[in-house]
Amino acid sequence: MNTAPRSLVLIDRRIFLLLASLSAFAPLAIDLYLPSFTAMTAGLNTTFDQVQRTVSVFLAGFALGMLIYGPVSDRLGRRRVILIGVGVFTLASVACTLAQTIEQLQLFRIFQALGGGAATVVARATVRDLFDEREGAKALALIAITTSLAPLIAPVAGAYILQLGSWRWEFATLTLFGLACWAATFFMLPESLKPENAQTSILKAFKAYWQVLVQPQSVWIVLSGALLFAAMFSYITAIPFVYMGFHGLSEKLFGLLFGMNIISLMILGYISSRTVKHTGTLKLIRIGSMVCLTGAGLVGLGTYPTQPSTSSLIMTAGGLFLGVGALGFIAPNTTARLLATHKERAGAASAVYGCAQFGLGALASATTAAWHDGTARPMGTMFVVLALASALCSLMMKKHANEA
Repeated sequence: MNTAPRSLVLIDRRIFLLLASLSAFAPLAIDLYLPSFTAMTAGLNTTFDQVQRTVSVFLAGFALGMLIYGPVSDRLGRRRVILIGVGVFTLASVACTLAQTIEQLQLFRIFQALGGGAATVVARATVRDLFDEREGAKALALIAITTSLAPLIAPVAGAYILQLGSWRWEFATLTLFGLACWAATFFMLPESLKPENAQTSILKAFKAYWQVLVQPQSVWIVLSGALLFAAMFSYITAIPFVYMGFHGLSEKLFGLLFGMNIISLMILGYISSRTVKHTGTLKLIRIGSMVCLTGAGLVGLGTYPTQPSTSSLIMTAGGLFLGVGALGFIAPNTTARLLATHKERAGAASAVYGCAQFGLGALASATTAAWHDGTARPMGTMFVVLALASALCSLMMKKHANEA
């Protein structure tokens, strides 16, 4: 049986930062090029909603990649799977840099996501190999704080990269990031899966999906976290238009407001990491749901008007500050609770959760893009509905769970 260390201090800081970097593939690959949507629309001679779909297809590919890599890592080990996935991500990033049409870019984004899915899902499983539930929640919260630097810095960096060159330079930056993570994994990351904990066959590893899905508590945990992630991806898809197209803000001001939401996420993530050992994961999830609902209410009110105004902008930005920040409470604690419930199939459990997050996120993103009507209402409506659904699922999770 794998013996988990008692404290984060026993983990090499370089490995901790590497796990955080691996967890940042999705936000970095999405947020870096958000300020370039208008430039990409002109550069590829396409429409704004077609550029928005590059987010949707990425999320769908990321979800599929997680389903593949999670159980495979339970059989073959974590390190090998990460190297394969990050390698695919890096090569696909080169292809995105060279894309000549929007159709090519959408296709290459799928392959980029298929590779990047390995990094996130296997990084979570590695945390499960090393920690118990509450220490795991603390580790995941700290990783989320570190990872949050990606969406905090990425939109601002993307705006500056766009001024210096073109949107293609942003995908070249992702290529360099992929190369750095591949090299760090190859030289620094040890195998965390103990041989006695590995699944005996690939078929048995994939059968673990059924064992996760038949447990009611696991289903509600997954839905509670995944629906809130879907709300985030709906927001990410639409927010360039809402801020820059609808309200007429500059790329730099867009990056600043977007970054404020990430700061909120980091603050609540830090509070979660400091309190989870005493309060438990379930209570923090409930608190996060209440914060998110409060923010969703403000977003709904702020996005209802069909004409831009200072008051609607302030209400929308304030609501998103709370709603996005609530993820700092909900994401690490739902993940830790799920992985602690399925200690012997952490890769499969992590894959189920990741697939639900990015699968529902892709659906929400595509729906938001298709619903584009020149106002902020599609984003606001999606955010409110999904946040409410997430809160209801957290109530069902409480019904099926016993507090640790």
